[in-house]
Amino acid sequence: ALSPFALAWIRVLCGALFFGVLFRVRGAPIPRRDVLRIAGCGLLGMAANQVLFLGGLAHTAAINASVLVTTIPLFTFVFAVLAGQERLRILTTLGIAFAFVGVLSLVGVEEASFGSTFLGDAMIVLNCMSYAAFLVLVRPLAQKHGSLAIVAIGFFTASLAVAPFGAPEIHTVSAATWTTWALVAYVVAIPTCAAYLINAWALRHATSSEVAIYIYLQPVVGVLLAVAVLDERTDLRGLVSIALVLVGISLVVWRPKEKSEDAAEPKLAKPQQEG
Repeated sequence: ALSPFALAWIRVLCGALFFGVLFRVRGAPIPRRDVLRIAGCGLLGMAANQVLFLGGLAHTAAINASVLVTTIPLFTFVFAVLAGQERLRILTTLGIAFAFVGVLSLVGVEEASFGSTFLGDAMIVLNCMSYAAFLVLVRPLAQKHGSLAIVAIGFFTASLAVAPFGAPEIHTVSAATWTTWALVAYVVAIPTCAAYLINAWALRHATSSEVAIYIYLQPVVGVLLAVAVLDERTDLRGLVSIALVLVGISLVVWRPKEKSEDAAEPKLAKPQQEG
């Protein structure tokens, strides 16, 4: 089977090649200082994210990983507040809490067992923290230089950083079947290239917490697809869990209209500066 580190390297390498070509054609010059900042974000959100998640998944149960990845929006909100990008809003806090409880119930948190999988669980938590930090740190850079620059430079940096882990395992591709390659192609196209590009674009128009909260839609969509395609049924717990997630997301992204300062206060003429 294809090793986790080989898969991680293939993902970031394909992302680097694809977005690198696009950036050469359509990208604009970026100051070296910002290139280094974007590269640092790439190490967090692409290199560390891929290696820690796939490596952790190999050392823990799938249900543990499903439970632990729900902490990404929590870490994102905390980091954004600490960085001064967002305020500690009551609605955002309640929204994340509602969605967090709902998604934990939806994935079946009671089935998780963290007793004998410390290494894998710790890697998953570190993965969540690194990706949350990426969403916060890369936001001003995405707003300044656009989404294409973020993914092109980020994936290029990640391809170099993941190479020491993935290159020694690349021989495992010889055992991959056509079905495996089809799944790899899907993983590269959708959860890798498309997902990172969409997230980078979204960070130009929304806060980091708003972008991160939509991660909670993944298990909701999974349940709804199972009901629609596989004719599965969901119970009252599932319906309440989905409702909590949707209400939580709505609270996070909802912005009540606030009276502008210009309307609330009369405009005063600015005194002229003396020469």
